[in-house]
Amino acid sequence: MPRRNWVGGIVALGAFWLLGVMPINAEDAKPKIEVEVTSPGSSVAATRKMALADLPLEKIAANVRPKADEIIKNVSLFRRMPTLKFVSEPEVYNFFLAHPDVAVSIWRVMEISTFEMWQTGPTGFEADSHDGSTGTVEVLHSSAERQIVVCEGSFKSPILFKPIKARALLHLQPTFQKTEDGQTTVTHTLDMFVSFPSQPVDITAKLISPVSHAMADRNFREVSLWVAMMNVAMVQHPDWIEQVANKMEGVLELRRGQLMKLALNANIASRRRELQRQTGRREVSLEEVMTVLRQAAQDGTAAKSAPKEGAVPASGEQSEGTSRVEPASAKSK
Repeated sequence: MPRRNWVGGIVALGAFWLLGVMPINAEDAKPKIEVEVTSPGSSVAATRKMALADLPLEKIAANVRPKADEIIKNVSLFRRMPTLKFVSEPEVYNFFLAHPDVAVSIWRVMEISTFEMWQTGPTGFEADSHDGSTGTVEVLHSSAERQIVVCEGSFKSPILFKPIKARALLHLQPTFQKTEDGQTTVTHTLDMFVSFPSQPVDITAKLISPVSHAMADRNFREVSLWVAMMNVAMVQHPDWIEQVANKMEGVLELRRGQLMKLALNANIASRRRELQRQTGRREVSLEEVMTVLRQAAQDGTAAKSAPKEGAVPASGEQSEGTSRVEPASAKSK
């Protein structure tokens, strides 16, 4: 597991909601999954100015708007993470975006981490890393194109005697585009604004910011890689997802059915794409796909079907709209 300093921990806590994953040694996982860097990260004044102007503050509800305003007025550190591109079904990406507590539960099942996160309300979560770091995450705005969250917490640092209190505002912007083979790529970037209420901590943070920024960039890449790997698992091994879902703890019971149905749908979509390539037809019926799945089951190569009841669309609870997926012929923005 990569090392994290206390500023990197803030990024990770924000990413816990935004992507539902934590930095892990994802590069060691197989099969090899690529995450392409399309633009490098930046902390220069010009980028910060553009990032501030790009914040859709008018879309944040009036009762929580002051939380964002207070951080923006007292920014200690700013970082625009690298723009990253990888393969993932929009439904898979949005599921972990909306339900980070499910991802955290999966880490524990996989024995990746003892980290805990639980949902405290429609747009709120609490987190405990069990190393002295605790925090809260609140969704301020969620739509198909943007996610804005505020993180507040107390972070343990090996270089200070007392826990460090900090607040962060994070702005995630994902876009989706169809590839020629029918898969979907996600391209996303994350702007981070961090505020420290303590002046000594603020000064120290600025002194070590080059190291903090490098670690934050790496964390963002690794959480993206984790999402890409989960997408592969759902497409190729929905039976494994079912086993994991049945072992999850600390989540609402309906999340198990949602996760299993998500994996089943991803597997069916993949089978449909394969049939389209084999037959040369643009449209393949569900019955044709199910015939292939039934035949594979008889051969002992198909995964078990997940329960079809009790599931809710992955992005239906917190998103104002469905993800926009550009066709393969469209130019990337």
